Amino acid sequence: MSSTESAFGGMFRQLIELGVIEINTEPLDARIERRLKRFWENTSCPRCGHQSIMTWEKHDRVRCRNCEFKPVYTHGTPFHEKHLSCGEVLLAFTLYADTLLSINQI
Repeated sequence: MSSTESAFGGMFRQLIELGVIEINTEPLDARIERRLKRFWENTSCPRCGHQSIMTWEKHDRVRCRNCEFKPVYTHGTPFHEKHLSCGEVLLAFTLYADTLLSINQI
């Protein structure tokens, strides 16, 4: 364990690797996905400011009709470009808020 990694973060990772803890976020993913789409449909584009965000029912992407910007749901957050599902982002945020681990430690 490195000196920058907390004991909790290292122990949590070991429990997952040993199969003691299994994290299945799939049931959360669909519900969170629907709520995020509603959020994006009712907000303005983070790039151009227009109220013209478009979503697709069968895809998790959103697009601005005005400037073609394609933000992801984690745009502007510490979880951006971490390649996590919606449920994993929620779990990571909960761990981050409850344990004060850094985003990299989670």
